[in-house]
Amino acid sequence: MQVLLAVASLALAALTATATSKSDHQIPSLPGYNDAKPINFDQYAGYIPLPSNGQKMFYWLTESESNPSTDPLVLWLNGGPGCSSISGFFTELGPFVVQSDLTVKRNPYAWNRKANVVFLESPAGVGFSQPLLNATEYTDDITAARAAEFLQQFLEMHPRFKGRDFYIAGESYAGMYVPFLVHHLVTKPVAALALTGFAVGNAYTDQKIDDASYMDYFYSHGLISIESYRRIQTTCKPTELWLCQNGYKGCSDACAAAYDDTNMEMSADMMNPYYIYGDICFLQSNQTKLLKYRTSATSKAVPVGPCADVFTSQYLNLAHVQEAIHVTRPGSSSTIDWTDCSNAVGERYHSSLTVLDKYPTILKAGLKALVYSGDADSVVNFIGTQRWLTTDGLNLTVTDKWHAWYGPDKQLAGYKETYGNVTFKTVKGAGHMVPATRPLQGLYMFECFLYGSEACQGFVYPKTRADYVSGATLGDGIGAVNPNTALWWWTAIGASVVVGVVVCVYVMRKKTAKKTQYVELTASKSPTYAT
Repeated sequence: MQVLLAVASLALAALTATATSKSDHQIPSLPGYNDAKPINFDQYAGYIPLPSNGQKMFYWLTESESNPSTDPLVLWLNGGPGCSSISGFFTELGPFVVQSDLTVKRNPYAWNRKANVVFLESPAGVGFSQPLLNATEYTDDITAARAAEFLQQFLEMHPRFKGRDFYIAGESYAGMYVPFLVHHLVTKPVAALALTGFAVGNAYTDQKIDDASYMDYFYSHGLISIESYRRIQTTCKPTELWLCQNGYKGCSDACAAAYDDTNMEMSADMMNPYYIYGDICFLQSNQTKLLKYRTSATSKAVPVGPCADVFTSQYLNLAHVQEAIHVTRPGSSSTIDWTDCSNAVGERYHSSLTVLDKYPTILKAGLKALVYSGDADSVVNFIGTQRWLTTDGLNLTVTDKWHAWYGPDKQLAGYKETYGNVTFKTVKGAGHMVPATRPLQGLYMFECFLYGSEACQGFVYPKTRADYVSGATLGDGIGAVNPNTALWWWTAIGASVVVGVVVCVYVMRKKTAKKTQYVELTASKSPTYAT
């Protein structure tokens, strides 16, 4: 009987999958869209059931603005574990940004300019994906297998992407998700899926190595005193730090005391560890609650990035929005409660201690890889990432030594080092969520990864705009920030500063009777800017 029920369940799932077509998922009109630029790409959203178990995986596909029939396909995954990729869609790299009045504007730095990007809410229980699973099913191996099954079904619904160059990208705990999925696809390929490369940003990769780098980062960025740093160095063994960070056995009382005192010294109500140059508003969301849970003594999970936009949450919980993106049926009065992160999934998830053991097989497959770090993120910082790439982990051989890289605005964007097919880049001034905190540099880095540095230098890029507001700018608890008001305020301040500087320069030049000469920055080949 159980066998018959299982067969019936699989048959029903298969029937449901085939009953839904590509056209059923198309979004002809996005509720609340209020931007001067028309939506110039096709988009699709909805559920794709998995034949193996009937789980309903929610995705949102935005086709390329340029050449959707030839541009590569990219899968984007946010981290957690337990956080939604749709929050990344609206607050980082997707084409839309929700405003305070719940209207929707365009993001000029969207990653679907020259790529077809699919955002997947994974695993089931996250965002709109259903249902919430038993704890035994929340492992990185199972999550990878289910994501691979989703990709297979996705290609059946959208067969035009079969054989297309395919990349997987993500950030934070996707530092686990992505390599696990890539390893799964390398060892158990999905037919017609042309896996070409992967990218991970501020990637949680190895708990021991990543956690042991915290104090070095804190001290080097002026967050703790030299006295506390020296106390940590003299009191704690290098192998103890990650144990103390997670409350594991093996942390000596002396090291635990030094660690706790140093954390108390650094902690401040108005400090954002995910973006140390950012404002406290980034911490007002469910992801903060997740952080509080995950830093408990019994937790093995890593905290994810800063808050998903409160405006986004309000928007996605509107009944007519859920109907438009095919979460609910037309005319349905019920809605599904969407949250940026699921505490229930986070609490059940069995996080891996490391994914480094997957890399040898991945690297042998000849895939190109980009590992990037916003250097203003203290939580999954560039120091730990460099260590697991080189001295303390993979011990990769340097093929192109450390040097600066520049953005399309000719300004220093960060530093890079290459190890064969693997490129590591820092992004200057970026936090945990690079596309949100340094959108122009993040977009340029992404497109250079897909198409090569020579090609991306010929692309047209938007100028850095003061009127671009990501969803991570809402202040909650200290007064909500209206993006339009905030922008006028900062524009006024900026204008005042500029006027003041001009006056001062004029006076100084009159006094000294000298003329300042300016040298225009030049480059051998520079991207063109849109006006």
